[in-house]
This record gives sequence, C-alpha cells and structure tokens, in this order.
Amino acid sequence: MSDEFKQYVISLYQDIPQEVYKGLLSVFCIGLVVFSAWKGLKTGLRYSAVLLLVEYIFLLFCSTVIFRTSGDTRQYDFHLFWSYSRPDLFVENIMNVVVFIPVGLLLGIAFKKMTWWKALLIGCGISVTIETLQFFFMRGFSELDDVMHNTLGCLIGFGVYAIGRYGYERIIRVHASW
Repeated sequence: MSDEFKQYVISLYQDIPQEVYKGLLSVFCIGLVVFSAWKGLKTGLRYSAVLLLVEYIFLLFCSTVIFRTSGDTRQYDFHLFWSYSRPDLFVENIMNVVVFIPVGLLLGIAFKKMTWWKALLIGCGISVTIETLQFFFMRGFSELDDVMHNTLGCLIGFGVYAIGRYGYERIIRVHASW
C-alpha cells in the first residue's frame, strides 16, 4: 500500500519543472524575512502562512492543470460516489483527501477569523475550480468525487488547526492562572 501512495505523490508532482519549486522556495524565504522584519515575528509568521497557502494552492494548480498533459477527449464522471465501486481507486481517493489537508491547516493559521464553514467553502471552491479547468482543458479526469474528497481534506486540516489552537489556548490559560 505504501508503494501506491508513493507512486501517487510522484505522479502528482513529476511534471512540474524544478525551477517552479526553486522559485516558490525563494519567494517564501524572502517573504518570511521581509514580513518578519516589517511586521514583527508573530504577524510576519501569519503573513508568511498566507504566502505559503497561496504557493501551495499554486502547486496544486500546477500539478492538476497547468503542467498536466492534455488528453484527446474530455474524461469525466459527475456521479457522486462512483469511484467507491472501483477498489483500484482507493489510494487515489485517500490521496485526494490528504493533498488538501495543508489548505485547511494553512487557512486556520493565516486567517484569525477563519471558521469551519468558510474553510469548507474555500476548499470546495478551489476544488471545483480545478475540476472545471480539467474538464475544459482536457487535463486529467474531472469528477465530483474529487471535489468531495478535496473538501473533506480541507475540513480535516482546519480541524487539526482548531484542535491545536484549542489545546494551546488551554495551556496558556492554565499557565496564566499559576
């Protein structure tokens, strides 16, 4: 099973030129330094989380639309849960959840007033945009199951953030009362 996960990750990012990764890393490092010097460490880290979120979403678009090879025909299935009848798509379904977990996590870190339903709408919107572009440009397989899995991943990521923040705030309150 781990070989299937590894193969999926490789296939997702193999077509993106190395220069894209180097450029994004450079922009992030420069942004981290500039934002931290300009706004202070705490606010600078939040700004850097916004930058990292934008870069991660850009990488998702690169791997699913921009650098993906075009097909000859449109491939799609807009029936919900159709992929559950195919055991060979189990790993792909799980990975469609996993690749969106950082989106939800970064949304929580980057935006103080983010709520779960806003994270749901943003995750769904990003996924619908990707699937629509895949459909129109004939890049990959466009399906509603991907939207559902990606949105779930975004919610899981935001949930991890929310649980972590709740735990952090409880620890701070306990230490403040000592």
